Amino acid sequence: MPDYLLEIGTEELPAAQINEAQAKLEQLMADALKFNSLAFDSVKAMSTPRRLAVLVKNVQAKQKTTTNRVKGPKVQASFAADGKPTPQATGFAGKYGLTVEQLEKEEAGGAEHLFANVTVVGKPAQVVFQEIGPALVKQLPFERPMCWGSGEMKFSRPIRWIVSLFDEEVVEFQLDNLKSGRITQGHRILSPGDISLKDPGEYADKLKNAKVLVDPEERRKAIRDGVIDRARELGGDARQLGGSLLDEVVNLTEWPHPVVGEFGKEYLELPDTLIETIMVHHQRYFPIEKKTKNGDDNNLLPYFITISNNDRKEAQAAIKQGNERVIKARLADGKFFYFDDQKTKLSARKEDLDKLTFQEGLGSYGEKVERLVMLAGLLVDTLSLDSNVAMCLERTAKLCKLDLVSNLVRELPELQGYVGSWYAKKEGEPPEIVAAISSHYAPRHTDDKIPYDAVGQLISAIDKLDNVVGLFALGKKPSGSSDPYALRRQAQGLVDILLQGLSSKALSVSSLIDRLLDEFEPKLKGCKRGFKRDEIRSEVNDFIVQRLKVKLLEGGMSREIIDAVLSIKDPLADVSDVLKRLVLIESLAKTEEGLALFRVGNRIGRILQGPAGDEVLDSLFSEDAEKQLWAKFSKEVEEVLTKETDPDYEKTLKLLTKVTAEIDVFFEKVMVNDEDEKKRANRRALLNRIHKHFAAVADFPKLQPIITGGQS
Repeated sequence: MPDYLLEIGTEELPAAQINEAQAKLEQLMADALKFNSLAFDSVKAMSTPRRLAVLVKNVQAKQKTTTNRVKGPKVQASFAADGKPTPQATGFAGKYGLTVEQLEKEEAGGAEHLFANVTVVGKPAQVVFQEIGPALVKQLPFERPMCWGSGEMKFSRPIRWIVSLFDEEVVEFQLDNLKSGRITQGHRILSPGDISLKDPGEYADKLKNAKVLVDPEERRKAIRDGVIDRARELGGDARQLGGSLLDEVVNLTEWPHPVVGEFGKEYLELPDTLIETIMVHHQRYFPIEKKTKNGDDNNLLPYFITISNNDRKEAQAAIKQGNERVIKARLADGKFFYFDDQKTKLSARKEDLDKLTFQEGLGSYGEKVERLVMLAGLLVDTLSLDSNVAMCLERTAKLCKLDLVSNLVRELPELQGYVGSWYAKKEGEPPEIVAAISSHYAPRHTDDKIPYDAVGQLISAIDKLDNVVGLFALGKKPSGSSDPYALRRQAQGLVDILLQGLSSKALSVSSLIDRLLDEFEPKLKGCKRGFKRDEIRSEVNDFIVQRLKVKLLEGGMSREIIDAVLSIKDPLADVSDVLKRLVLIESLAKTEEGLALFRVGNRIGRILQGPAGDEVLDSLFSEDAEKQLWAKFSKEVEEVLTKETDPDYEKTLKLLTKVTAEIDVFFEKVMVNDEDEKKRANRRALLNRIHKHFAAVADFPKLQPIITGGQS
C-alpha cells in the first residue's frame, strides 16, 4: 500500500513552539484521514528547526463508494393537489442529482417522507490529500504568526518549500505563491541545496546524507549520548539531561555535535546554582559535575558542553573559543554582583523593597512581606507549631523577598530565592531559614518538587496564596490559555504542598483567604473595578479546588469518591480532613461491608431530599422495624458518638455498620412517607438523625455508580 509525505520547510522555527506544532500536525493528519474514511497503518510527525513533516504509512489508495439514505421533506408538502411535485421535492431531488421519480416514500417519525438513495463515489487518496494538505498547514497553532512577502498566508516563520508525495506522485496544491513538489532542503551550512525525493520511503535517509536528522528522537539520543561520553572523558557526570534543556537543544539543531569548553577555576568559588543558571538558562550549555560529590554547593568541574549544529573539524576551535568568551564574560558579571551584594546585609535592604512595586493596586513588596509575616503568625497560632519552626517561619517571612532588590537577582531573575539563601547563610542565619528562603518559590516548574522542609512548605504555601488572591482581587485571573502571572502553576504548587507536604496539618486555606481579603479590601474598594468580596472568594476557592480535584484524580482516586467527599463542606477549610475521609471511603469501597454501608447511606440521603426535623418521639412509632432501629441506633451509635469531642470518621462509620441490617429492614417494612403527617415527620426525623453521621463523612448519594458496580 502507498505512503504519503507532507513536509513544510521554513525559516528557523522558535524552539519552544516546535513540539506542540509537531504533535498537532500528527493529530490533524490522523483526524483528517479518519474523517475522510481513508484507512492507514500509522501516522508519524517529525520536525527540525527548519521543517515540520508527517509521514503516513500504508494508506488506503481510494475511499470506498458508499450509498447513504437521506431523509427529505414530508410527502404531504412535496406534491400539489394535482399531483405535481412542489419546489421542496424538486429542490431536494436536484440537490443529489436525482429526479423526483427516483425518490422513494417511507414513513418516519409518524409521517411519510421522501427519501433519496445517494451514492457517494470514493475519491482517490491523492485527491483527498490535495484537499486536506493546505487545511492542515493553516490549522497549525503558533503564538504570534507572521505574514511575509505579498501573500496573506500566516505561519510561525516564512514557508520556503512544501513536499507533498503520494508514493512517487506529487500531490499538487498551492499556498499563496508556493506550490508543493518533491524538493526538500538539507542542512543550511553543511549540505545546502535542493534534494529531490523519489518517494516518502527515502525521506529520512536522504536527509541524513544531507546532514539532517529529521526524527527528533534520533537527535535527542545523539545529544544525550554525546554529552554523556564527553562528560565521562572529562572525569565527570553531565547535569540537566532530564530537564527542559535537552528538549530545547533538540529543537535548535538538525545535526547536533557536542563541543567541550572550559572556564577559569576561580569561578568555582561561586555557588553551583549560579554557574548552572548562567550556563543553562542563558547559554543552553550542559554543566559537568564531579563524580564524587562534596557535601556543599560546589561540585561542578570547570567545563561545559555546548551542542553545535556543525560537526566540521575546522569549525570546532572557533565554536569552542566563541562560547568560552561568552561564558567568561557572564561568569565575571555574576562573580562581581555576588560579592558586591554581600557588602549590604539582607535586613538593610528593606527600604529598597518598600520602593519595589509588587502589583499596581496592591502596593509594594514591602507590604507583601508584611502580609507574609501576618499569615505566618496565623499559622503559628492555628497549627500550634513548635517554637523553633515558629521562629524560623516568621524570620523567613521577613527575609525571603529581600534578594529581589539585589544586583544579582536584577541581572539573573531566575535566581530569586537562591540568592537570598546564599546571603542569609553568609550572615549566619540558621540552616532551616537558609533552606526555606531557597525553596519558597518551589515548585518553580512542572518538573520541580515541593520544598522538602516544613518551614519552606509553609512559607511557599502562603506566598503562592497571597499571589493568587491578590491578582484575582485585581481582576487578573487567567482566561482561556492566557495566564501571564502563572497563577495556574502557583495554585497547583499550593495544592501539591498541601497534599504532599502538609497533609497531616489542619491548615485552613479558607481562613487565610478571608484574612488576605481583609488586607486587600481597603486598597481596592475605591478603585474603578470595585471589590466584590464574595465573588472574589468564590472564584479563588473554585480555582484552587479544581486543581485539588485534578490532582486527586491523577493520584488514582475515583471521581465519585472525590465528589462525595469534597461536596459536603468547604475542602479548603482543612485539606488534611479531606484526605482522611478520602482514604477511608476508598478503603471501604473495596469491601462488601463498606458497600452495604454505602447503599444504606445512599438510600437515606436520597429519601431525605427536602427539609426534615430531628426530634424523634418514641410514642409515634407503630412498626416493630422502626422501634428496633431507633433503639439500637440511639444506644449503640448516637450515645457513643455524642461523647466524642473530635471527629473520628472511621469510628463513626464502623458504628453505623452495626445498624445497616436494621436500616434495610426498616425500608422493607416501613412506609416512610406515611399519610399520617406526624408519623411521616417522625420517621424522617429518625432517618435525619442517622443521616447527619453519614453526611459528616461524605455525600453518599454521589457514590451511586460505585454502589451499582459493587452490586454487579
